Order: sequence, then structure tokens, then C-alpha cells
Amino acid sequence: MTELYKQQELGQTTTPGMNYTACYQQPFVSVFNSDCLELLSNTESETIDMVFADPPFNVGIKYKGYKDSNLNYKEWCEQWISECFRVLKPTGTFYLMTIDRHLEWKMPIMAKHGTFINLVKWKNVSANQDKNRFWNATQPIMVYGKTDKYKFNTYAQTRTADQMIMSWNKDRAENAKFQLLDYWDDIPLVYAGSIKHKEAILEPGTCKKAHPCQMPEMLPGRAILFSTDENDTVLDPFTGSGTTAMACKKLNRKFIGSEISEEYFKIIKSRLDVPQLF
Repeated sequence: MTELYKQQELGQTTTPGMNYTACYQQPFVSVFNSDCLELLSNTESETIDMVFADPPFNVGIKYKGYKDSNLNYKEWCEQWISECFRVLKPTGTFYLMTIDRHLEWKMPIMAKHGTFINLVKWKNVSANQDKNRFWNATQPIMVYGKTDKYKFNTYAQTRTADQMIMSWNKDRAENAKFQLLDYWDDIPLVYAGSIKHKEAILEPGTCKKAHPCQMPEMLPGRAILFSTDENDTVLDPFTGSGTTAMACKKLNRKFIGSEISEEYFKIIKSRLDVPQLF
């Protein structure tokens, strides 16, 4: 349990440096309208089962409430990455979304604090592009355990028999027991426009996404299924439009997150307030 959780339960709302009134809570869900480092610094060491982070990439995307431009970007990343590992349990796992050209310096930071598990490639046709390199068809997700004792639910999801046999012969497919690959091409991105993805949150009166980088729920959802059990705690330091929080709510995990933008914080609250029908 974080210090923030405990102080909310005790009714304390005047801790310096944190506006506790800007907190959204439901049973097992707590989201703070704050900087990620404020949340992390108030979180006890080794209390989190999984971190899922999709940070800004310092590429000039137009977010509401903050700029995607930081002269000290690498140093800032190292600071919050270090804090994320600190709060993870020894059995915890850190999923960090990034872009290809950041891998060369982010992977050594991750390796300094944890142990490598996978470099997942998510098929994302909107992945970052420019005219001086090959067109990116995928987006990397770095997966690191805090230690080599990380939790991994091997068959939380599997491939179909047809998918296996297309790649291998029948005997090899059976031996592999349909284990999922590190290439995720079955989770469509959230799109909007003349047609929209069923999860897309739009700006009122437009066909434009309210958050430019809204993720599909199954992206963090898959990570949650493989690296946590029910009632485990997931932390997202860049909650954005609330996708990881929604995935946790549907999968019976506890969630703690922060979002610095007041506009996106309002979207998170509205999204989580919608009753879930089963």
C-alpha cells in the first residue's frame, strides 16, 4: 500500500507537495492528478506487482497540459525508471513502451536495475515515422523483471492451433503448447476519424481522439494477465486516458496511477465512472 493510499484512508489531505483533493478513487483504483515522480516518491519500496508505462517520447506530440519536449529527457527518464524499479516487488515486472531509436540508451538503464525478459514488438501502423529510415511497422515494449524471480503466467493467453501449424509442423506445435510469441499482431491500435475503434474516446463534437496516444485495453491487459494474479497491484505513472486502469478494473487487479494533465485526468474519471456490464 502506498503512503498516498494510507493518507487518503486516514482523511489526511494536507501533505506538502501533493494535492490530495485531486485524487480519484474507487475500490482498488486510485488515480492522482500529479507528476509521476510525486506519486512514485510517496510509494513504499517493493509494494507493486507490475509497472506498465507509456511515457511521452520527446518527439513533439501535442498533449494537453504539458509539452512533449524536455532538454533533460534522458536524465528525467532515468530518474522515474529507477523509482519504478524501487517500488516493484522482487517478483515484479516492468513493461516500458518506447520507440526504436530510444532502445540503445533505455535498455542499459533498464538493465542496470532489473533483468531482461523480452523485447515485445507490437504491430502498430501509427508507429513513429520519418523519411530518413525504414517505416516502422511495430512499437517496442521492453519487459524486465526486478529480479530473476519475476512472475510469469506462461499460458495466460495462447495462440490457436492454426497459428501454430502455419509456422511449424504439427509435432513442434504440440510440444510448444501454443505459447504466445513476442510479436503481438493481434491487438489493433485505437483509431478515429470517419470510422473509429470501439474504445476510442473522442473530443466532443469531433472525430478526433481526445488523447493522441490512447492505447487499446488489451495491450496493458495482456501484460497484466501474464505478469500478475487477481488482487495484485499495478502502477502506471503516465495514466493518460486511463487505459491501464480500465484493464485492471476488468481483470480484478488493484490500480495506482498518476496523470499530470488536468484535461486527461477528467477523461480518466469519466471513463472509470461508467458501470461495467458483464
